Amino acid sequence: MSTKKLHHNRYLPEEIIVQILCRLPMKPLIRFSSVSKRWRYLIIKDPQFAQSHFKLASDRKTLTQRLLISTDYQIRSLDPETPSFADNNSSLNNLTFAHFSNLVGCCNGLVCVDVDGYEKHDLSLWNPSTGFKRKLPDSDFACAVKNVSRFAESDIGRSGLGYVSSTDDYKIFIDADVYSKPLQTFMEIYSSRLNSWKPIQVREHDPPCSFRSPTTSSMGALLNEALHWFYRKVGEEEPTILAFDLAKEEFREVPFPTFDGDADDVDVHYMGVQVVSRGGGECLCVSIARRRGGVNFMEFWVMREYGVRESWTMLFKFNTDHVSEAVGGNLHGYEAIFVTEGGTVVFRLRFRDRLVRIECRREAEPVCSTPFNVNDGDGPVYNVIAYNETLFSVPKLGLHEMNEADVS
Repeated sequence: MSTKKLHHNRYLPEEIIVQILCRLPMKPLIRFSSVSKRWRYLIIKDPQFAQSHFKLASDRKTLTQRLLISTDYQIRSLDPETPSFADNNSSLNNLTFAHFSNLVGCCNGLVCVDVDGYEKHDLSLWNPSTGFKRKLPDSDFACAVKNVSRFAESDIGRSGLGYVSSTDDYKIFIDADVYSKPLQTFMEIYSSRLNSWKPIQVREHDPPCSFRSPTTSSMGALLNEALHWFYRKVGEEEPTILAFDLAKEEFREVPFPTFDGDADDVDVHYMGVQVVSRGGGECLCVSIARRRGGVNFMEFWVMREYGVRESWTMLFKFNTDHVSEAVGGNLHGYEAIFVTEGGTVVFRLRFRDRLVRIECRREAEPVCSTPFNVNDGDGPVYNVIAYNETLFSVPKLGLHEMNEADVS
């Protein structure tokens, strides 16, 4: 970390000033970046300072987590744990894009954004906390979209962003289709070190056809440098978790919990895979919709030891009928997007453009917040994703700067 003169100061050594800045929360730190050009470089662009700030906040458990919500021409940032959760004015920051934008994945505070996802699928890396933004080169999928009729629909199905520490490399995974005649399918991965895309070579036992399953989230849950999705094998009843190892660039399976009851009691349409902070680390978590004795439940299970089926433990559960009553209607079409070990869950009600926060306290009846109405005239809600506020960016390495007109 560079400690050249940050500011003329006769009282404090520059090393001490850096250490003080490193301990500040994100909001005042970003504000202090305007003190001088030197401070701006340190706070916004110095990768060593960003890493030190992130590590210290992680060790002290002071990382701030927020939700990004994408609608037509609008991306909003929301504090999921604020007491005024349903108060639009106090909870939201609005981040306006010049085009419709969808969210593809996030890692270390960086978000992959699909800008103009209706027609072009221009992917960019963006840090909502600092304003860092960089346009990525076109994938084969994006090139195909631009070469077909403007009336041909296209879609990114599964996706995710992750970081490979051994090679200091951010990687983006997409599984996408262009609905032309004939249908074109793409499974590709981007490397920030190489600044290029390449197709993923699918082996015989990998599940390219059965990969897309009737579940909620299309973005992979990132843990241990792998992306995770729930899926169900063709011809098999037992669900499982599909992982894509970003370092090895290959698929593997992660065992699903074994629980009592009939498999028919489980509703595969409302299963999801999340990551929960637990005991100073992170654990894989699955949300499972079940019906027991005529009552509908949502259960949250965590994998204490990664890859070990026997380590799955139920973290908490709640009666979804109670939640339906609290939000004034059917909870049909819900998706868990934010989960804490303490029992806080934020659900997206997909067909009503609402977010609901639920507090579960062991056997007590769940406490629901007033539903947060996401749609404020900005069109339908496309994606909601949780991210940490950090200072990270990606070295240029020949990457194209994103046009300033794309984000304001």
